[in-house]
Amino acid sequence: MPTYAVDGKRQDMVATGVVEPEMEWFKNAEGQWRSGDVQARQEGTGLPLWGVEVAYASEEWGRVETVTAMVVVGSATQPAPSKFAPVTFGDLVVSVRVDRNKKLRESWVAGSVDLPAGKAPRSAGASDA
Repeated sequence: MPTYAVDGKRQDMVATGVVEPEMEWFKNAEGQWRSGDVQARQEGTGLPLWGVEVAYASEEWGRVETVTAMVVVGSATQPAPSKFAPVTFGDLVVSVRVDRNKKLRESWVAGSVDLPAGKAPRSAGASDA
């Protein structure tokens, strides 16, 4: 699967406001991969991993469309981007593959998330109540 570095400041992305903990994966007794109950950690730093949902424009076979994707990023606290506000990522990379239906699939990973000044991250487990 090819992986490419992306300039996070030039890749226009808008946060949807959805942020979820990224869970560890394990092989079950049947040899199938399943998502577990433990939040995954970033290699090297040990920071908890979060999936930050974003929307961006993508072109596939000459057609431009808006797509959503999760960008996995390590952060000590849960990122809290404003809904439909621009969001940028540091050390952003994308891995691409073509699935069995000949559809392009992208997996995004970042080293950091840059939120507008004054927008503090949520502590883990906090709700939007």
